[in-house]
Amino acid sequence: MLVDLRIVEIGEGMAVQVAGLMLAGLGADVLKIERPGGDPSRGTAPFANWNRGKRSLEFDLDTPEGNAELKRRLADADALLHQFTPAQARERGLDDAALASAFPRLVVCGITGSPHDHPDVERSDDELLVAARLGVLYENDGHRPGPIVYRYRQGSWAAAHLAAGGVLARLVARLQSGRGGPAHTSLMQGYLSTMPMVWTRNSAGPMPNPPTFPLAARPTAMQLFQCADGDWLQIMDPSQQFDYGSLPTMWEVMAEGVEIDTPEGVIEAFRRRPLDAWLADLRAADIAVEPAFPMGEVLRHEEASANGYAIPVEDPALGATIQPNVPFHVDGRIIAGRAAPALGENGEADWSQPPAPVGSNGAPAEVLEGVRILDLGMFLAGPMGASLLGDIGAEVIKVEALTGDRIRFMHRYYQAAARSKRSIALDLTRSEAQPILERLIRWAEIVHHNMRFKGAAKLGLTEENVRRINPKAAFNYVSAYGQLGERGNWPGYDSIFNAIAGWEFENAGEGNRPVFNRPGTMDITSAQSCMVELAASLYASRAHGKAHATQTSLLGVATFTQGERLIGPDGELSETYHLTADQTGFSPYHRIFECADGRWIAVAAHKPAQRAELRSALGEDEASFAAVAAQRPAAGLLATLEAAGVPCDAVTFEDAMNRFFDDPRNRELNLVSALPQPLYGTVEQPGAFWNFGETPVVFKRACPAIGEHTDEIMREIGYSQAEVAQYREQKIIG
Repeated sequence: MLVDLRIVEIGEGMAVQVAGLMLAGLGADVLKIERPGGDPSRGTAPFANWNRGKRSLEFDLDTPEGNAELKRRLADADALLHQFTPAQARERGLDDAALASAFPRLVVCGITGSPHDHPDVERSDDELLVAARLGVLYENDGHRPGPIVYRYRQGSWAAAHLAAGGVLARLVARLQSGRGGPAHTSLMQGYLSTMPMVWTRNSAGPMPNPPTFPLAARPTAMQLFQCADGDWLQIMDPSQQFDYGSLPTMWEVMAEGVEIDTPEGVIEAFRRRPLDAWLADLRAADIAVEPAFPMGEVLRHEEASANGYAIPVEDPALGATIQPNVPFHVDGRIIAGRAAPALGENGEADWSQPPAPVGSNGAPAEVLEGVRILDLGMFLAGPMGASLLGDIGAEVIKVEALTGDRIRFMHRYYQAAARSKRSIALDLTRSEAQPILERLIRWAEIVHHNMRFKGAAKLGLTEENVRRINPKAAFNYVSAYGQLGERGNWPGYDSIFNAIAGWEFENAGEGNRPVFNRPGTMDITSAQSCMVELAASLYASRAHGKAHATQTSLLGVATFTQGERLIGPDGELSETYHLTADQTGFSPYHRIFECADGRWIAVAAHKPAQRAELRSALGEDEASFAAVAAQRPAAGLLATLEAAGVPCDAVTFEDAMNRFFDDPRNRELNLVSALPQPLYGTVEQPGAFWNFGETPVVFKRACPAIGEHTDEIMREIGYSQAEVAQYREQKIIG
């Protein structure tokens, strides 16, 4: 899809490498710039996984010769991915103004810890510190009171997707304007893009504000049960109305005298039989269910292999491996990608492809102004991807049943997945609705859904039918398991894929029972994966006139997030780090500490000198760090560590959501959107996830009411007012 794009990547952080990996997986030529001697993570699973398909060029960027070589490469590049703060970029002549002057076609994405124009942008981009100062450690479920460190790298995974999608959106705009420009994002904005499911305030309606949780342990288990063999089972029945008493295995258990009319009875019942018995019964009943695997075991999953989500790779450093692949299928194929390059491999070669096209028609008012997306999805995984592009100017029409999207009863989830859209209510089960659907498809540049394919086919939403109606429309869908294995029509939801990805164990801390994850990280990452595909499809269709079909899936994303691990030549999983049992961090030097005044601080002492300074402050005995910190007031300890050059931050905890929304600085920086909505009053949500420089991110619409825009959309696609009235009388539209 992106074979004409030339990307320069500089950075050793996860987010910048994963963003480059996704662009390479979609066909771009990605040139990785490495320090002399190479990236220090060479020879590890993360390096092998996150650098497939790239070329490598080794030089010292901070010498005049190295800087000149970089500028030579940028002269013909389309985009630069880096992780420099504005001050660091300025020192190297890579600030926005300098790049715009020297390379006006270049799109540049800097992935920092805090947003590009935020007062904290020069502070550490360590993920734990970003999470601490933002306040999201309050939102994690834990086995003890207080802030809980999260193992899943929520900020980095989201920032990587925002970076790739933002670069592609800027390149779409360049097809009109001929000019590049910034498409910056940050780990903080990555976190914010995942938070609207729990951080949203409404001034009216059925859910004005989410409750403040008590400052107590929250080891949440939702439809999560331990079986007789010690294995754990994650079920997801959104309505929670399924009758477990209808399962054949449950009949046996009930015959033994177990009562299942209480939650405790259900827990006891599942403990009476092994995992496989419950899996067979629940799958026969078409209930979404999976085991809770240890992290990395999904690489052995049959469907992951069948769909190309886990692939064999002969790595130059590690040998024959099984690695997690990017989860993108393009026109039915998935790109395996070359192994991560040896140091300097293919780096000296110039760009091989001809320059990408650019326009000369002036800059759009918004990055994706004029883009048209038809969204026929439900729930979150998928539809939120279209919403993200709506935030930056795309016109998104949401088609929903007369009764509405089934996620509407989960109010904040619906609000997160439907911002920046208009709604038309249409009964697609009626044949009389097909002419309306056909006009909508002819209107669209991209048609998206995330239905199971059996249901989609009944509604006329196969790729073939979309192509028949509009050959120029790109087609995108998100499934549960992918379409190439045996589970293409199986149901799937966020929690069961968090379970098989190992995140329910990892986020619980070593030795603890698994916990249900908040918010829906696999749903959100799937939606952001969808967003990257949508942006890539837009670029390909506008640049080359080719309407691609793309797909991603929850299983694909669950596998992709295993990037810290791979299966080695011996068949064993590579090692990785884990969250401590008390959920305070990962080592004595990378964790949170409770101080004498009840406040918490976070530290990230990764370098030897920083660790020595931390020992100077807390004593030579690492095992006593927490006890010593508990005797010191937080402000004084932070001041000591800051003066010694130890990366650290205060942990924002109590009332974190309201503190975020009420901070005037966040509103000034467009990090809060506040929009009117018919049911909810004023809806406040996390705002801009990108910084496009002089091109603004403008929030115009909160989530729509059911069919709120039906009449205006019907008129736009050519229906008269009399025809609209007739369709409504027949209950075809609402």
